Amino acid sequence: MSNKPAAIIVGEVLWDCFSERDGGRRILGGAPLNVAWNLAGLGLDPLFISAVGDDELGHEILARMKAFGMSTTGIAVVPGVPTGTVQVTMIDGEPHYEIVKDVAWDQIPRPDASLSEAISERLAASHRTGNPALFYHGSLACRDERSRSTIVGLRDLVLNDPIDTHVFFDVNLRAPHYERSTLDLLRKSAAYIKLNLDELAELSDGIRGDAVEQTMAAGRSFEQDPDQVPLSGLLVTRGSDGALCYTPGCSEPLQVHSPAPEEMIDPVGAGDAFAAVVMHGILAGRPFTNSLHDAVAFASKVCGLAGATCDIVDFYKLPSC
Repeated sequence: MSNKPAAIIVGEVLWDCFSERDGGRRILGGAPLNVAWNLAGLGLDPLFISAVGDDELGHEILARMKAFGMSTTGIAVVPGVPTGTVQVTMIDGEPHYEIVKDVAWDQIPRPDASLSEAISERLAASHRTGNPALFYHGSLACRDERSRSTIVGLRDLVLNDPIDTHVFFDVNLRAPHYERSTLDLLRKSAAYIKLNLDELAELSDGIRGDAVEQTMAAGRSFEQDPDQVPLSGLLVTRGSDGALCYTPGCSEPLQVHSPAPEEMIDPVGAGDAFAAVVMHGILAGRPFTNSLHDAVAFASKVCGLAGATCDIVDFYKLPSC
């Protein structure tokens, strides 16, 4: 059993599939998988919980994870259901996405006794060594009631565990795959919330002002919500403009600027890279400012990849670690 900080991650794993006209590429992805992969690259031992089909694409996901040294204990193989895919079509140079429905990650099963025990053991091992614990989930996998029920059940399992565990909610809105009422419920149980400015407007009823004003207003609003668990950080990504972070009682948010990528190949996965480095910093007990600077730098670095992750461990060296 790992004595590293516990990172429990649940959500979608899928393939971005480009049309034959656009090269016929397949790129492994899904925000939760990307975050788990990046955390593994950064030296942690995340437990990733998801589902794949009993098909070629699903078997390849399991093989890729194992080859990178990641545990597949939390991956269910669902017979008769296809592995998740997103059909990507390039129109006038811009990607258009069709997130295929009724796939394996829509049916992430509730943990059996063995997986529940593995989760509890990871939390306990982390606690014994004085390390913190995080439970990460996004919003996309909550589009189907079956996976949503599993995510909420897992969240309640870790929050009710005697070991203090914080929830990291990574908002990833893809219309029409979400409901506002579900977002509000998920937000209220999260100590850390990460989203972009458009998503912030969606969750905060269109608060106006510049990015700093919106972040401050939303942070104060969430913090004052009587149903909100104690808020530790509201993280607002701004693409090439960097990121903002609201922390309780602050007079202004922390602001970091993003360095330009050495080579811009593909911005997909930059937000997931940012989330992973911030989580790594939380689990390592590092100051938020240091983690934010590393996070925007690493997100910029990921823009130089053809995809969201890298198989080379040396890629994951952070400048200040």
